[in-house]
Amino acid sequence: MPARTETDRHHEVVLRRDVRIPTPDPGVTLSGNLFLPTGPGPFPLLVTVLPYRRDVAALTGSPTERWFAERGYASLLVDLLGTGSSDGVQRPPFDPGDADDAIDAIRWGAAQSWCTGAVGMWGGSYGAITTLRAAARRPAALRAVIALEGPTDPGRDFVHPGGSRGAFSPLASWAVSTLFNQLLPPVDDFTDPDEQARWHRRLTFAPYLLDMFRNGPGSPVWARRRIDVSTVEVPALCVAGWRDLFVDGAIRAYEGLRGTKRLIAGPWMHVMPQECPFTPIDFLEIARSWWDRWLLGVEGTDDAPAVRVYVQGHRPRWLGFGSWPPKGTVRTEDLSGWQRSAPPVPDPAAGLQSGLWATPAGQFGLPLDQHGDDSRELSYTSPPLPRPLLVSGRPVVELAQAWPRVSVKLTDVDPAGRSLLICAGLESPGEGEVAVPLTPTTYEVAAGHRLRVVVAPGDFPRVWPQEPPEGWPTARRLRLPLPAPGSGTECAVPEPAEPALTDLEERLDGGSGDQTAFWEVTEDLLRDTVSLRLAGGNRISPEDVPGGRHTLRVDQELVATAHRLDVAESTVTGRITGTVDTATGAHVTVEVAVTATETTLDASGKVTQDGVSLLDRHWRG
Repeated sequence: MPARTETDRHHEVVLRRDVRIPTPDPGVTLSGNLFLPTGPGPFPLLVTVLPYRRDVAALTGSPTERWFAERGYASLLVDLLGTGSSDGVQRPPFDPGDADDAIDAIRWGAAQSWCTGAVGMWGGSYGAITTLRAAARRPAALRAVIALEGPTDPGRDFVHPGGSRGAFSPLASWAVSTLFNQLLPPVDDFTDPDEQARWHRRLTFAPYLLDMFRNGPGSPVWARRRIDVSTVEVPALCVAGWRDLFVDGAIRAYEGLRGTKRLIAGPWMHVMPQECPFTPIDFLEIARSWWDRWLLGVEGTDDAPAVRVYVQGHRPRWLGFGSWPPKGTVRTEDLSGWQRSAPPVPDPAAGLQSGLWATPAGQFGLPLDQHGDDSRELSYTSPPLPRPLLVSGRPVVELAQAWPRVSVKLTDVDPAGRSLLICAGLESPGEGEVAVPLTPTTYEVAAGHRLRVVVAPGDFPRVWPQEPPEGWPTARRLRLPLPAPGSGTECAVPEPAEPALTDLEERLDGGSGDQTAFWEVTEDLLRDTVSLRLAGGNRISPEDVPGGRHTLRVDQELVATAHRLDVAESTVTGRITGTVDTATGAHVTVEVAVTATETTLDASGKVTQDGVSLLDRHWRG
């Protein structure tokens, strides 16, 4: 095999905006931004397919695609059908047909003169979904994939967590941002007639949020939108974040793969591993080694353990294992011997002290001290541990007389009484006996600390609060997966050459003048409500756009409010206001808003250009 040579070079990069990718429909093409290394070529190709606007990504320079191109990999970022600058009508969210677009892009790219014919596909979140969907279809040119922090069952992992109707993340955060992207004008060549036509066509489409709201828990559409990863044959690198809402889906993807595979699981939230302000890794170099191995045949780039996981809690470190879950034993704890505590009735608003792990905010929102939530629910607390306890896998809690919906959390209680979230599970099993699997984790509890199992009827704002049921369930047993002694070896995971986002706090405070962010939890003692507020603003003024300079300003506010006295009045709301000032002098304002309860959905979108209304529309679920 050749030694690494070409990918050690740093190439100049040529960006080709809005390349048109043919589809089987002669009148429909997809849009992509192509980052080509300079030099004689040909080059391997990396493909990412998203519904999030390649022109918006270009406003911030698409740094990841450019990084790979600088190292000898052509990189192609593609808009899904009916989104951004692609033709056609957008499909429903998480539709299996998204794989068609990825396969069209792979086939087109592999046939170009600048391509070696070897293609890799990768992406995070929705990009992980399209990557795994495409790989399951086995296109001939696809040689390897990387899937980061994405679900394999979008219905259960995201829209309706654990089989219960989702609240804040699907109906406020994601729904509002995708509607905003749908209505936003083209931010490349604003005056291009084809771009204008696509924009005005997008204004007529039904937004994703209607599909998610109308297809409730148990709808058969969600079974059809799952991904069968067992059919993936190409080598796959899976990346998971212990504090990411898709940790279970990302780990399940790895478990379900049947071919060559690798797993990296770190302490990250829903953010690229190299951009996380805590424990970042040099993911781009890891990815480059992966592509070098499978797209170039470079030897000596695949000698890491099959599974690398970060140990949270006591004595943080990276451990390498030969498999996941690690080989070992299951320790069963009889919870009847633990200290039991419960208030007269459960709190329907509990959950906000878990931070934003299920409400992705990117670079902030780690779980808070759980003690306040713990005290308002049923809890079982162990005696102090005589020695450290390393847990690696999926803990399971067995309940008797369970409620129709049950949330279970496992926490680490230190000698000062602070309760630190280890992992959590949410199920809608119906009443009776139930075993609740918690999200996978690798966590070491220190000697002298105690374990705590917390049982609640919900987890707000992840799901909607409900009237507290009568009585309490009984938690019987906790099953803890323990790796065999000595089965894990400490291993090195490369860190970035420079710390990730060292100026994050200053940037989020508006110190740079470009970005602000707010994370607030408040209680209204008069109305007995508790609210989460996420808000922020961002201003982008890139130099590199066709025809000159555009400016995009975006302000958003997302609020979730739980009413303890009348849970039916609980709401989630979201709004985004964006203004675009184009290089040609046009001024466009886009305003979107969503208000939802468990049973109602109202959304609106307004678009104005130079004082003229182009859209003023309302949708109701």
